[in-house]
Amino acid sequence: MSADRLYATLIELVSLPSTSGHEEHVRQYLEASLQAQGLTTSVDPAGNLIALLPGQGRPVLLNAHMDRVPPGRGQHPVLRNGVLYSDGSSNLGADDAAGLAIILEILRRLQERSLPHPPIVALFTVQEESGLQGARAFDPTPWQVSEGIVFDNAFEAGVVVSRGAHYEAFDVEITGRTGHPGKDLSQTVNALEIFRQAAYPHGSLANDQTRILIGRIEGGSARNAVPARVLLQGELRSFEESEQIERYRERLRKAFEESAHQAGGRAEIHFVSHCGAYVVDEQEPLLALYRQVLADRGKQIQLRPTFIGSDTSALRPRIRVFTISTGVANEHSPTEYVPLEPLEQLVEDTLEVLRRWSGTGAGAAAG
Repeated sequence: MSADRLYATLIELVSLPSTSGHEEHVRQYLEASLQAQGLTTSVDPAGNLIALLPGQGRPVLLNAHMDRVPPGRGQHPVLRNGVLYSDGSSNLGADDAAGLAIILEILRRLQERSLPHPPIVALFTVQEESGLQGARAFDPTPWQVSEGIVFDNAFEAGVVVSRGAHYEAFDVEITGRTGHPGKDLSQTVNALEIFRQAAYPHGSLANDQTRILIGRIEGGSARNAVPARVLLQGELRSFEESEQIERYRERLRKAFEESAHQAGGRAEIHFVSHCGAYVVDEQEPLLALYRQVLADRGKQIQLRPTFIGSDTSALRPRIRVFTISTGVANEHSPTEYVPLEPLEQLVEDTLEVLRRWSGTGAGAAAG
């Protein structure tokens, strides 16, 4: 019965449209559900939805994000053999509706079963997909919370992210001079050619410790005009030290500026750092409890590093959170899917973690 409700909640959530900055439909759904459970809710200045379930011991944060990447339309998903698939018209939205559904079900079962638990601060963030904006704006101080779990996709369900990469976006504007391609070309500067000739670092670097990608190119005004302007959008993800990351920035800057100078054009590059790298200490109390819960049912914890960003990257400097993967696969694409049965196990495992945390052990004495 409870598992069926978990799946029904997930299907209802993915039916709602939601993109970064336009999370209102999902937020309204969550608010109504939480208030129906008797929880107090609030919306902070960034648009994050926060709910509090009182309890005993040290508070625990549970987090998932409300937005998804475009097109982010509401889905009529397809269920086959226990796996929920996109219908192919859009991304499914299980990134991160699966995390939202898990947290809602945890809160319901804690109350229905009268289970012991610590105070739960449920944080549903905005604009995770556009730079972790909601998580970066969240202030944990009024909630007195310093430990938590983030439910988001990275690997198979239940895998813990042990290490997150530094992430920053960069934008390059290349300027040349236009002209008719059938006339004198001596006074023209082809901005696309500047891009083509730039010897910039890209792909997998340093034994796959760094990845640089240009994912969007916009340029030119017409088929029969030399392109005078090209805009590039790229990203840099890295586990390397900050000094090496600065070297990559300089190599990118130099490559485009030199190519532009040689052609008689101009190039400007701007970097925006979204989050720094982090490493989770395997001895952190909440993670240690999760490891023990898995061990008690005969499972060994899996910890893996990832280039995939999550709210953990933004929350981590202030709150000892770690990401438990929801098992969503092919996220951000029309072939996105999520197996349902592992979500039920994630709920039950987390309930046991919270029960133990609220007791005389970690929840009362862990430091």
